[in-house]
Amino acid sequence: MPRLSPNKDLPVAITNLRLCTALKDCGAIGVANALDNSSAEYLYVYDDRELGYTDWTDIEPEFVSKCFKAINPKNISITLLPLDGRIVTGANVITGGVCDGMLLTEKEMCFIEFKTNVTSSNYQTIIQRSNEAISQLLHTFDGIIKPRCTKQSKDIEQQLSVDFYVVFDKSLQVTGVNSELMNLQVQFLMNNCHPLYFDSEKTIQ
Repeated sequence: MPRLSPNKDLPVAITNLRLCTALKDCGAIGVANALDNSSAEYLYVYDDRELGYTDWTDIEPEFVSKCFKAINPKNISITLLPLDGRIVTGANVITGGVCDGMLLTEKEMCFIEFKTNVTSSNYQTIIQRSNEAISQLLHTFDGIIKPRCTKQSKDIEQQLSVDFYVVFDKSLQVTGVNSELMNLQVQFLMNNCHPLYFDSEKTIQ
C-alpha cells in the first residue's frame, strides 16, 4: 500500500492533545501512537483491509475510487485518527458501532465511514448500508467522542465545525441527490445539527 511522504512539520494541535486524553481508555494502543499528521495538498484516506484500519497517502493510489480525498489548498496541518480497529477497540466502547476514521484540524472535525466494500448498486442495499453507516457515525460522536470530551469540560461542538461522511466506491455513483439519501441527510441535520454527506471528497477550510 502507498504511504505518506515524510512531513517535517508535525505540530500536534491543542485539540489533538485533548482528544488523546479523552480517548485514552478506548483501546490498547495509545492515541498519540496511532494518529498521523500531514499538510499535503491532497490526501487520500482509505480503509486498509490488510492493516485492519483506516490509513492515508499523499500519492493518488490505483484504488482512488475507494478513497476519501481531502483537498488541502492552504496546506493546513491535518491529523488522521484511525478509530475503528486501531484507537477504539475496547469491547465496552465498540458496542453500538464505530466509524472508520476522523480527520481533525484546528477548526474542523470530520468523521468518515467507508462502505467501499459494497459492490452492488441495488437501491435497497445502498439504503441499508447507508443507515448502518449513519448509526456508526452517530455512536462514534454521541456515544464516544462527545461524552468523553464533555467529561473534561471541553465542549467540542463549541470549538470545532463537525461534519460526517459516508463513502461508497465512486464507481457506484452514490450521491446525496438520491431522494431517499437526501431525506436521510435532512433528517440527520435536523436531529443532530451537523451535516451528513454522501460524498468522497472534502475541501479543508
